Order: sequence, then structure tokens, then C-alpha cells
Amino acid sequence: MSTQCAGSVQSVQETSKIPDLTGKPIVATIKGYCIGCSYAFLWYGSILLGFYFLYAPLLPLLFLNRRLYRHFTDMLYSSWEAFNVSLLQVVYGVKLVLTGDDLQHNEHALIVLNHPTRTDWNFLWQGLFHAGPNHNTKIILKEQLRRIPGMGWVMAMTRFLYLKRSWSSDASILDGMLDYFSIIRSEGGKQLVLFPEGTNITASSKSRSDAYAAKNNKPVYDFVLHPRTTGFVHLARGMMDRTLLDAVYDVTIAYPGIKPDSEATLIRGDMPNQVNLHFVRHPLSSLPSTYIGLEKWLEERWRDKESALNSFYNHNTTFPALSHSQLHPRPATVLQPLCLAGCAMFMVWSSHLIITSWLALSWVVLVTLVMMVLEHWGGGVQELEIRLEKEGLTTNTTVQQEVEEDFEHLKNE
Repeated sequence: MSTQCAGSVQSVQETSKIPDLTGKPIVATIKGYCIGCSYAFLWYGSILLGFYFLYAPLLPLLFLNRRLYRHFTDMLYSSWEAFNVSLLQVVYGVKLVLTGDDLQHNEHALIVLNHPTRTDWNFLWQGLFHAGPNHNTKIILKEQLRRIPGMGWVMAMTRFLYLKRSWSSDASILDGMLDYFSIIRSEGGKQLVLFPEGTNITASSKSRSDAYAAKNNKPVYDFVLHPRTTGFVHLARGMMDRTLLDAVYDVTIAYPGIKPDSEATLIRGDMPNQVNLHFVRHPLSSLPSTYIGLEKWLEERWRDKESALNSFYNHNTTFPALSHSQLHPRPATVLQPLCLAGCAMFMVWSSHLIITSWLALSWVVLVTLVMMVLEHWGGGVQELEIRLEKEGLTTNTTVQQEVEEDFEHLKNE
């Protein structure tokens, strides 16, 4: 009997070590999917619930008080960012090593960074949160992301920029958003996040980058793609012309261990054990002002990135630190556990509400229909916000002119 039991235990242990198609033991694979799926559930679930019960109730403010609407949507986005960062750092153990300059939240800035994986923007939030807790960043994204229910709508309401990958359209979109940010400049600085490479590193994108380098007599890169300078130059020059640019932040992201190449990587539970981010601030006074000068400036930054990443990966060299403490992983702040607890309570409450209340479920259906109408037939919620703001500005200007004319008329009498 004891021999049979020992044999059964040994059989179970051997079964747990049988590799799956990825080469991992089955138990490790199942554990990985549990970790990855739980993160995906909390990540996307928090966005969906936050949209329906926090963001959507703010939509009437578009017609009543847009300044208040912008304040609350920015505040909600900052709160969710803190939740996501805390989730990665406290619950899933993703360490952050942050070196270089702090992010000054009160200035208008352009942030440019390399794009090694599809998920870089998710881990960039860690760096933004710790480098400048009060920042107000707006990420420039692909138009396809806007179609994702909840997530796409939240980012549109928070004034992220969506590009269509057609320069004739994208130039107009960028100019329109810059004009809008210029109108609301009194509400504080905005930091725009741009991936100049245009896409993440894959075999096909690397091949295209190498072909471009060969055709234009440029160096072949191993750790970055050649940047697409047109969008950066247009954006930087446009911000300069509207006095919306105080600095450009050159950010480099690297993964010393597991590299999260795609969303599927995260769902398998292959979370990066550490993310390294390096910030370098270039004030406006140090930047060239011409189109050609800005183009060359960006290309030089990417040559510097290639060199720094080569040293990082091949020679185990860290990014330059301003102090010894920057070489160590950033500790969680005192408020991060409280943020996790608060968001967890909100998710439990709102989930329970949807399950137990037909009114709550009806609200979800109604809001979904409204957003689909707005996004597909109404031009988009973001476009509605901009249109209403410009119409209000035109009305105020007209009224002011009429008052001034009446005043001049009275003076003449």
C-alpha cells in the first residue's frame, strides 16, 4: 500500500513537470495564466466599471461646465493610473528603477520614448507616476484603440490623441488638439507622449528600419527603430508656435529580465520583474527651432538611445543616475496601498450593483448606446467637447465685442 502511495505521489510530481507547448511545466503554466488573467481582469474591469459609474455621469457637464468636466476627468484618470501602478508594483511585484530628471508637472512638455514592446505605455505609467505624481500626460495612440469599449471611451474623454496613420488626417488632428490645448492653457500644463518609432520592434518592423537605414546611409540599429521624424517635428514646432512647449523629455525604457512583448505575454503571466526608465529633460532654450534642426536633434537622441541600450543589455551598464538612491527600485508610497483598497471597494460595490440592480444594468446599456451613437454617428465625444468649447468661445467673444461697441457708442454720445 505504501509503495502504491509513493508511486502515486511520484506520478503527480512527474505530471506537474511535463512541459506544455511553451516548454514550461504544466503547473507553472497554469500558475502563470492565473496571474496574467487576474491582472487583465482587474486592469480592464477597473476601466469598464470606472467608465460606467464614474466617467459616464460626467457627460452632462459637457453642456453645463466644461472646465469642471475636464477637471474631474483628469482627476479620475490620475486615480486610475495610481491604481494600475500600485497593482503592478505592490501586488504583482514589478520593480521600477527610475533614473535621470524629475517630470515637472506644471510645464507644457513633449515626451518621446523608444518602443520595444506593444505594452510599453502600460509600464511607462509607473515612471510618470513616480517621476511627476501630479503630471497631466496625454498619450498619442492609434485610432484602433478608440474602438475598445470602455478603454477607448475613457481615453477620448481624457483628451488622449488618436491618430489614423494617414499624415493628411493626422496633421489636422494634431493641429486641432494643439489649438484646443492652447484655448485651455490656463488650466495647467499638458505633457504629450509620443512614440516616434511609430510601432514596436518586431521582425518585420526591424527589417523595414534596416532597409530605410541602408537606403539613406544611416546606421543599422539593434535595440531601437529609426524614428519617424515628420510627426515629431510637426508636433514640436506646433507646440512652439503656440507657446505650449517648455521642454522635451527624452525617455528610454528597458527590461533587464522578462520583456512583455505583447498583451498575450502578460496574460500568460510573464510579467517583467523590473522596468528601467531613464528621463532626460531638454529645456526649450536648448532645442533647435527649425524643422531640419529638430529632425537632426531627434535622430541624435535615437543614436544615443542605441548606444545606451547596447551598454545596458550587453555590458550590464545602468543608465546614468543623479544620485545613488536612483539605482535602487522605487519604494511604494504611503498612499498606494490605500489606493488599492479604495479601488477594490469600488469594484466590488459596482459589480454587486450591476448583478443585483436592474436599474444599474439599464444604466450600463443606456450609456453604451449613447457612446456608440456619439462615437460612430456623432463625430466622437472628444470632438463634441472641442466643438462646444470653440462655440462657447466664439459666443463669448461676440458678446464682449457687442459690449465694447455699446460702451464706445455711449462715450461718443
